[in-house]
Order: sequence, then structure tokens, then C-alpha cells
Amino acid sequence: ELDRWSDAMADYLSQKGIKPGDSVGLWWPRGMELHIAVLGIVKAGAAYVPLDREMPAERVETVLNEVGAKGYISQDKLNLGCPVFSVVPQPRPDEIIFIPPCAQPDNWAYVLYTSGSTGKPKGIPIAHRQICHLIRAEQTVLEIHSHDRVYQGFSVSFDMWCEEVWISYFAGATLWVADAATAKSIDELDEVLRHQRITVLHAVPSLLAVMDDDVPSLRIVNAGGEACTSQVLSRWSIPSRKFYN
Repeated sequence: ELDRWSDAMADYLSQKGIKPGDSVGLWWPRGMELHIAVLGIVKAGAAYVPLDREMPAERVETVLNEVGAKGYISQDKLNLGCPVFSVVPQPRPDEIIFIPPCAQPDNWAYVLYTSGSTGKPKGIPIAHRQICHLIRAEQTVLEIHSHDRVYQGFSVSFDMWCEEVWISYFAGATLWVADAATAKSIDELDEVLRHQRITVLHAVPSLLAVMDDDVPSLRIVNAGGEACTSQVLSRWSIPSRKFYN
């Protein structure tokens, strides 16, 4: 269903003139449709430029102007010279979908922008060859299984989103996508993980430091993005669980 829906999104973008080598901005709320949009852009051969939905519109406009976006997917109209697109509805079973030309290994897959803490945000383009290599290499270490349930909590504009999502797709695992409220409710996250029987958690060590480690279903914790303290390691690394930093 996900494959067919994202095919329809790619078909729609292709009909709107998006082609391999283009960049498409993505400023959409968390949820299923965000994943459809990402896959649709990639299947259309273009690069997605993910921007957190809570980012100010002015900064979104600055980023998309700089990257030369040929369009953007959003619920809001921005002050840009390129067209705005929406996420297409899930296609009917009898709907004919044309699969557009796909990207090549050296085409950009996406462009991530830094926080801009040193002044102007900087765009980092990642090619398909690079992200595919990361996914294959990291999967040989993490060994996520098709029966795993992976918590998806990172913003699409943060690089650890790629670890949550692309490796899960590659392994055929189930993604449990947190909405905006759940992603912010740190004090309730451990209860969510238990209730949803999450088996794989990707997180920054500072988040693990304030969470309750009593989540019996977790078999893999992949911590990254910052230094991991010995206190976090001792709490979260138990015999029944693999802990990576």
C-alpha cells in the first residue's frame, strides 16, 4: 500500500514537471503523508529538501530559494517563485499509475540544512550512492528484522531520521510514526514504547538520560548525535538488549 501510494505521488510530481535532478522542498506535518511525500519525491528522481514544520516560513523560503527548489510540498503558500504541491490521496485499486524515470546513483537523494547556529544555514547534499551505502553498512551492524517495530520520533530535517526510516524500509520492519504531540512528550515516551511494543529505538543519549529504562520490548537501542555518558550506558545496556553508540 505504501509502495503504490508513493508511486501515485511520484506520478503526480512527474506530471507537474518534476524530473530527475530537481530539488523539491518538503514542509509538511509529521505523519503518514510526510512519508508518502518523501518516497514520492525520491521515486520521481528528485531530491527532497526536508524542513521541520515548526520552522519559520521566512527561513523555509530562504532555504528553498538557495537550493533552487523546482517546487515544494506544503499545506501553506509561501512567498516563492515555484509551485506548491499537496500530498495526493491514496489511489483506488483500479487507478492506473505511471512510474516516472528513477534517479541515478550519483543524483542527490536529499539536502539537509544545518541549524545555522554559526550564522547562515548550510545545505549538505547527499547522493543516492551515499545513503544506500550507509543503510547497507549500518544494517550489517544493527541487524534490524522484518518483525521489529521501530519508533520514528526524529524530525525529517534531522539526519537520524534516515536511520529510523530508511533502514527500517530496507529491513521490512514496521515504523510507528509519532505525531507532533507524542514526539514532544518526553516524560510519556517510555509508556508509549511499552504500549506499542517498540523493539528498536534510535535516540540521542540526553533523551535516554531522562527516560525510564523499563521498556522490556526494546532489543536494540541506537544512541548517537552526542557523547554517551557511562550512567546512560549502565542503565540502558542490559544482557537482553543490544546498545550502540
